[in-house]
Amino acid sequence: MSKKDILIIDDSNTNLVLLESLLKRNGYSVFSATNGRLGLDMVNKNIPDLIFLDIKMPGLGGFEFIEILKRNEDFKNIPVVILSAVSDRESIKKSQELGVCDYLTKPLSLDRILNTARNILEE
Repeated sequence: MSKKDILIIDDSNTNLVLLESLLKRNGYSVFSATNGRLGLDMVNKNIPDLIFLDIKMPGLGGFEFIEILKRNEDFKNIPVVILSAVSDRESIKKSQELGVCDYLTKPLSLDRILNTARNILEE
């Protein structure tokens, strides 16, 4: 089985380091971006098998990132999981409308992140 590629997009370097370490230790190939624009550049270079995405970021935010992703035939089926400190009904509803796989709230549970990745990538 080849390594699955996971892209993490989050403006928190602490979260990036933590998630990269967790996922790499568990056999995933991981790359990261600190904002939505850089994330789109990375998707264009290497289509990931899964994206973990923060909503609130400077510049291109998470929801805008998903809208752009879903308009592209090559990228629209990439599973996206939201990682956010925001847990209001409106944000959760919008993420469901945009077709995200899951909505995980911060502070992040490392077990939940790992289980989410495994469940999505082993379907």
